[in-house]
Amino acid sequence: MARFYGAQQPVIMPIHSQVDPDWLGRQFPHLTNLQPLAAGGQKQVFTAMHADDGEVVIKLMHPGADPARTERELEAATKIQARRMPRIFEHGQLTGNTGTIVWFREECIPGQTLSARIRVGTLSYHELLRLALHVSETLVAAEAVGIVHRDVKPANIIIDQRGEFWLIDFGVARHLDLESLTATAAPGGCGTIGYAPAEQCRNDKPDIDARADLFALGVTLYEAATGRNPHVEGARDRFEVIARSSTQQLPRLGRFLPDGFADLVATLSQPNLVHRCQTAHEANEWIKDLCDREGVR
Repeated sequence: MARFYGAQQPVIMPIHSQVDPDWLGRQFPHLTNLQPLAAGGQKQVFTAMHADDGEVVIKLMHPGADPARTERELEAATKIQARRMPRIFEHGQLTGNTGTIVWFREECIPGQTLSARIRVGTLSYHELLRLALHVSETLVAAEAVGIVHRDVKPANIIIDQRGEFWLIDFGVARHLDLESLTATAAPGGCGTIGYAPAEQCRNDKPDIDARADLFALGVTLYEAATGRNPHVEGARDRFEVIARSSTQQLPRLGRFLPDGFADLVATLSQPNLVHRCQTAHEANEWIKDLCDREGVR
């Protein structure tokens, strides 16, 4: 059995439902060096080489996956005009022995996830500023077209070979101009506990906007600076994690980081959404000011 941990409970996917790489290679004869990358409750991911586009990622949505969510992930990639967000080159459907499989081929960002980087060591101050700047720029672009990522976290951020930070995986993004796909009564809504704010954990739809992504960015910055996520560390269960993120402010960052940056992280990660920056643009302007002082781009 393959296990994938999402926002709520572990989703178990039987091995026999996964796509065989040899079969996949026959469907995409123009791709070479197909290699499994990850498997989850909604999709299976491969890397491959394309003659024109270089290294690419192939995402295959399992037949049981919600097609509307797949369509919205594709729409988010098309609508958001952000420099550090993978491009989708093409998409379509395949028919396999388990049913119809929706696929899309997107740009591969060579590098490592922020979560892998944090396991090696915390980020320097200039790296923290670049992380804040690059992710907030993508959130500004998403905010401009009414899209909320809803799953900003170290595992969804890639550091490329130039030290730039890419926000990936808009698979649970909320489109504010469209009807929500998450049932109003669904416990926990979408996202990842420990990074999702109180309003997202409650699935309080009218309050889920860019401020939810800013909360997650604040927690991510704290973890990148300290190697810890206090909402998760030592918690007995998921309910304690939700209670902490809903009521407890993160400890203030230590004296080795400037007060201005500590103030930023404290503001972004406020449990009460009215105490955070109210737009991604506002947060980005604050971050740009901090970056300008240090010559960070």
